[in-house]
Amino acid sequence: YDIPERALPARILDIPTPTEADGQRALIRIAARAMGVATEVDLRDYFRLPVADAKARVAELVEAGELTPVTVKGWRNTAYLAPGARRPRRIEGVALLSPFDNLIWARDRTARLFGVRVRLEIYTPAHKRTHGYYVLPFLEDEAITARVDLKSDRQVGVLRVQAAWAEPGATANTAARLAEELRLMAGWLGLNEVAVTGPGDLAGALVQEL
Repeated sequence: YDIPERALPARILDIPTPTEADGQRALIRIAARAMGVATEVDLRDYFRLPVADAKARVAELVEAGELTPVTVKGWRNTAYLAPGARRPRRIEGVALLSPFDNLIWARDRTARLFGVRVRLEIYTPAHKRTHGYYVLPFLEDEAITARVDLKSDRQVGVLRVQAAWAEPGATANTAARLAEELRLMAGWLGLNEVAVTGPGDLAGALVQEL
C-alpha cells in the first residue's frame, strides 16, 4: 500500500475524477461489452451497483443509443444488447470453469444461458451436497455438459476426480474431451496423473478415457 502519488503515474493522476454517475455508466458499459446481451439485473450485478442507480444509468445509456433493448427467447425480462455484439455461427472449445468464473458466478444468468443450476457447495454439509465439495462445471462448445469435483493430491502427484456427473447436454464425446482437459490441468498443476476415485454417472466413461 502507498499513497497514489507514489503508486500511480502522473498521466493517470492528471485524469479528472469522474462523477459518480459517469463512473457508473462506464462500469455498465464494461459489463455490457463483457456479456454481450444482459438484463438490467445482470448489468447491475456485474459490479454490484446500487439498484436505483443502475436502473437510472441503464435508462440513460438506452436513451443515448449505447444500449439496445431486445427480447431474448425464454427470458422473462427485457435484455440489452451491447454495441458491436454479434452472435457467432458456431462456438468451439472446452474449459473447466472455476466456480468463481464470471461466466457462471450469477446463478440466474447461468440458468438462463445454459439451462443448468450451478451452486457452490463448499459451505454445504457433506451429506447435503449434490455434486461435491469443489465442483468445476465443464464447458463444451456452447453447453455445460458435465461437472467434476476435483482435488489436487500433491503428496502423491495425483489430480483426483472425486465425482463426475453428466449434464443433459452431454454427448458421446464429452468424457474424452473432459479427460483431455483434466490431463491439461494436471500438467499445469505439476501433477503426474489423473485418477477417478469417486461416484457419478460419468465416472465410468471417464475412467475408460483416462
